[in-house]
Amino acid sequence: MPIEHGDVGCWVVKCNPVTGTDYFAAIAADDQAEEPVPNLYADSWCLSPRSGRSRMVRTGDLIAIWVTGPKNPGVYEVGWVVENRDDPVNTIGLNSIGAPEPRKVHYKGLRLGADNHVPRGLMQATAGLDRCEQLRAPMMSNPSYLTVEEARVLARLVADRVPDEAMTEARWDSLLS
Repeated sequence: MPIEHGDVGCWVVKCNPVTGTDYFAAIAADDQAEEPVPNLYADSWCLSPRSGRSRMVRTGDLIAIWVTGPKNPGVYEVGWVVENRDDPVNTIGLNSIGAPEPRKVHYKGLRLGADNHVPRGLMQATAGLDRCEQLRAPMMSNPSYLTVEEARVLARLVADRVPDEAMTEARWDSLLS
């Protein structure tokens, strides 16, 4: 069944460090140069150009970054969308292998870090998250989503790991009321 924008509590964007960006190496290098986690920073990830959902993502929407793969999968960042746009394309609108160019979602995110991330196992064991789309259909292309109530449950798990001011900086405190 198709979703509508009002169904979305937050968008979930996946990163697989085995097949794509080495997320753990990138945050380790960044953590050495930046303030300690949790810290707020700007970043971007690709969205599937073939998913109608990629065009539903709006400025101000909440977002969670899910790191998948064999090493400690779960939610490593929460934040909000600052821009969602098509990447520049070549003159025929396709990349070098003939596929549509990806969209980029730009966001401000609160990096939770390896010690504060919300692990998949905890989500599977938490009522209200145990049937979320990310756990039911983990191979789905970016973005997937959490319902409003699922996003509230995730926000409570994140709030248990970070100071109140970090939740406010990430704009996820709105889900705690």
